[in-house]
Amino acid sequence: MAAKRSRRRRRRSIVLLLGLTGVVVFLLANIGKLPIPGVGGDVLPGRQVRVTIPQGASTRQIARLLADAEVIERSGAFQDAAVSRGVDGKLKPGEYVLLTAMDENELFTVLTTGPSATSDRITFPEGLTVRQITDRMTKGGRWSKAEIAKAMADPSLTSPYRPKGKPLEGLLYPATYDLGPGDKPGDLLREMLDELDEVMAGQDLDAARRLKLSNYEILIVASMIEREARVAEDRPKVARVIYNRLKAKRALQIDATIQYALPKPKPRLSTADLRIRSPYNTYARPGLPPTPIAAPGQPSIAAALDPADGPWLYYVVTAKDGRHTFTADYQEFLRLKAKAQKAGFA
Repeated sequence: MAAKRSRRRRRRSIVLLLGLTGVVVFLLANIGKLPIPGVGGDVLPGRQVRVTIPQGASTRQIARLLADAEVIERSGAFQDAAVSRGVDGKLKPGEYVLLTAMDENELFTVLTTGPSATSDRITFPEGLTVRQITDRMTKGGRWSKAEIAKAMADPSLTSPYRPKGKPLEGLLYPATYDLGPGDKPGDLLREMLDELDEVMAGQDLDAARRLKLSNYEILIVASMIEREARVAEDRPKVARVIYNRLKAKRALQIDATIQYALPKPKPRLSTADLRIRSPYNTYARPGLPPTPIAAPGQPSIAAALDPADGPWLYYVVTAKDGRHTFTADYQEFLRLKAKAQKAGFA
């Protein structure tokens, strides 16, 4: 399932190309805290700053913005360099994340390329677990698993939707995020939590009270919907099945919770799998699992808050696209299941 783009007003447009010289500058700034030749002693090199260049800004205006942000020391020297390089009037507008006391060659490369061409992005589709999110964060050698684990254990990563003592599972909102130079794992995790806050703020959370659930429990339900439903129209129906079974005090019997409890997902669950000892075994234990089992997207959260109307207690995949058929009759469920197994859907 394709990840949604994060809202632009909350995303940082990253425009920095870090070459060898830039890396050296960053290391000097953060390890030796040494001054850069030609830069005033009050400037700490390698510090990230945000600079927005308006549409139609002249080189002179851009130079002033850069000087104010301490990306450069002298605006006049920057203008002269722009002229000598033949890029006067060719610097592109946009929102940039730059470094103080930045190398001149890199700076001009960035400003003539523009923000979008140098973006470093990472995408998290809906339905990923924390383990899978960690794997994506390590790709390309960006960060180590140890760094990410340390960041995830940071007690400052709080959220109004994270009860005390609960893990980050299900709270790291799936989307595409822009990364800046020098960003640490904790920066990204914080942004993912903030994005969840924004998405939840747009939902009818009063519905959670009507459903007699906490906001966190809504996310637990949404995570099961995310993992179970394959087509959009099934989401509210899966939600209704969950609520009908909870009301009837029947085990949820959600296969996705068993898959979550297993060391590795399996193409098909066995009878023995349904008997595993785990708080996530919703065949053996009543009620909701203790945490979300994946990161739900907005449609699954919305479905958890606004379930469809219906008496259903069961559902079975009955189409190649993963579409389910829903029923309240156990005998019909058995017939549907047998037919689905014969067709290779279940």
